Amino acid sequence: MSDQNAAHHQPYLNTVTNTRQLWVLWRYWLVREFKTRYAGSVLGLAWAVIQPLATLAIFYVLFGLVLAVRVPGLEASNGYLLHLLAGLAVWLPFTDAIGRGVGCLVAYEDFLRKQPMPAEILPAVAVGGSLLTLIIGYALLLLLCVIQGVGPRATWVWLPLLMLSQIVLTLGLTMLLAMAHFLWRDVGSIVAFALQLWFYLTPIVYPLTQVPDRFHEWFLLNPIACLALLVQATILGIAIPAGTAWALFFWVCALSGGGWWFFRSMKSALGEAL
Repeated sequence: MSDQNAAHHQPYLNTVTNTRQLWVLWRYWLVREFKTRYAGSVLGLAWAVIQPLATLAIFYVLFGLVLAVRVPGLEASNGYLLHLLAGLAVWLPFTDAIGRGVGCLVAYEDFLRKQPMPAEILPAVAVGGSLLTLIIGYALLLLLCVIQGVGPRATWVWLPLLMLSQIVLTLGLTMLLAMAHFLWRDVGSIVAFALQLWFYLTPIVYPLTQVPDRFHEWFLLNPIACLALLVQATILGIAIPAGTAWALFFWVCALSGGGWWFFRSMKSALGEAL
């Protein structure tokens, strides 16, 4: 496409810049996302609860009952269930946002070509669509902890900060991958494979104590592992490697800032493609 045509399309990606307009637009697209996701479904919004519970049940039966995995230092009768839920409360909304967000620019390519709208809204909507899963996961975790007698603890006051960190980190990575997939279509296939590998590199279905001590610091290179470990420590009081909080702080800054920078830097290429 010529520079003249690219310049013609570029303003359409930046037309709405007012914060209030962005909020209204994001909210409109989020409602649209939920309506589209559950359109034609008999159970509708109930799937937002059923799907995480079904995933939790499958892993609990396989690892907690069949393989009898236990969590040293967690004395509650269903300690492994709480450990598993603490990990899934991080993982499920993360993969939901990444899975929907990575292809959002490609899916709405024709729409962006015709309508004036900031492209940043689309990955932000993908992350917003995962908030319901995130809230349900953490609410269920806290409820089961109280029922099992694990808490409440004073450290629970850090949970909102961890949830905010999760949202910011996920948004940055979603923006990066959405733009990368628009520019290089192989990215979507790579992400699908990487998420499967990433899950088993994160201490969710197994406690960190089952991994040899010499490998514990390697988990600090995994941002979702840092987040899952901190949630397990904050909610359940499980010991974690020194420096995990600082590692998470680094990853939140790096992925949110890097994702935003990459998206904005490549926006001219998006305008040219449109």
